[in-house]
Amino acid sequence: MARNRRNKRTIRKLTDIMSLKTFLILLAILAVIILVCVGTISYRHIQDEKLLAEQREELNKEIESIFEETIQNIADTNSNTRDNIIRLSAVGDILCGEEMLQDAYRQDSETYSFEPMFQNITSFIQRSDIILGTMETSFTANSYSGYGNRNSPKEFAQAVKNSGVNLVSISTNHSLDYGVEGLQETKDYLEELGFTTVGDRLDEKTIEIKTVKDTRIAFLSYTYGVENQENKSQEELESLNIFNKEISKEELEHANANAEFTIVIMHWGDDYANEPSQEQKVIAEFLIDNGADVILGNHPAVIQPMEIKQNKEGDNVFIAYSLGNYISSINNENSKVELVLNIELRKRGEDGKVVLSKVDYTPIYVLDNGQQAENRYELIDMKGTAKAYANGNTEIVSKETYEQLLKGLDLLEEVVGQTE
Repeated sequence: MARNRRNKRTIRKLTDIMSLKTFLILLAILAVIILVCVGTISYRHIQDEKLLAEQREELNKEIESIFEETIQNIADTNSNTRDNIIRLSAVGDILCGEEMLQDAYRQDSETYSFEPMFQNITSFIQRSDIILGTMETSFTANSYSGYGNRNSPKEFAQAVKNSGVNLVSISTNHSLDYGVEGLQETKDYLEELGFTTVGDRLDEKTIEIKTVKDTRIAFLSYTYGVENQENKSQEELESLNIFNKEISKEELEHANANAEFTIVIMHWGDDYANEPSQEQKVIAEFLIDNGADVILGNHPAVIQPMEIKQNKEGDNVFIAYSLGNYISSINNENSKVELVLNIELRKRGEDGKVVLSKVDYTPIYVLDNGQQAENRYELIDMKGTAKAYANGNTEIVSKETYEQLLKGLDLLEEVVGQTE
């Protein structure tokens, strides 16, 4: 019996020893795991800091300049023939999607407030003499709709106007969603708000010529067509500037005879295509041959390349195949990447000729804060926001949004730079 007790004590001692060894092994493994985790986190932190430093350096690069004359022969301040500088800004399609209607609705007052969507961006466009865009929605007495037949609250137009836009094309594929009456009602309301409108044929004035700093600038606008065009009446189709070579040639001749610079706004191209179609290129060549000095495209809902070409006289002509959207609720990452295009014209004091002097852009982004946010949609300055995040202000946007901004900036640099 004594031997059995000794055996049991031996077994208990072995068990105790094994438990201690197991404990020490587990403790060692845990310590290794902790060290690995701490090392990994430290390494990742160092790598993240290194990456942010690289991104800060990259964000500091001036990538937004598209064109600038190499010879700046602006007259000396003592000269009697000073050059005049005219600044224009352009944005793309202005849409009011169904989600934007829901976001802007204020149930307590049964009104709409779109102002927060634009509050971050107004300073970037209000510096110019003319700020133009394309209004791709109607303002009629019909029920509001963000898709299909598009019709928006008048508060939306007011918010766009307050953001700085003062000239709009109303020539789009949705211009006749509510027929001639709807087009007329939309035009009347926009002009009542103080917008200059272009793109319709509701009266004899199909070209807008504005005088800015003693310089006459002509604005023309055309669309490739309209929705359900085969079902539209002749009266409806004749109320809108649907692109036609014969008509546009006559209007360009009139513009060139009565203005010193001509800008054509084109609603054309394929949805969500970052490359211009062959048709866009053919029409652009036609417009250049007939006197267009700047061509500003829209409709694809994404950014397309920009380029400088020379006309018959050897003067520079600027083409932006698509400026994307100014604002929309389209849930497509490329459609959230937008820009404000800035164009500088120079009227030379020595001979009075108006030339394209500089083109650059400010990258902007349609931020979706989610359905539960007080203000779901807002336009933000892409580069400024990304730089703030990279400099340590990680509260400004989420890491996911920051990464989307970086991708968007890369996309802009890649697409805008695709010139031939």
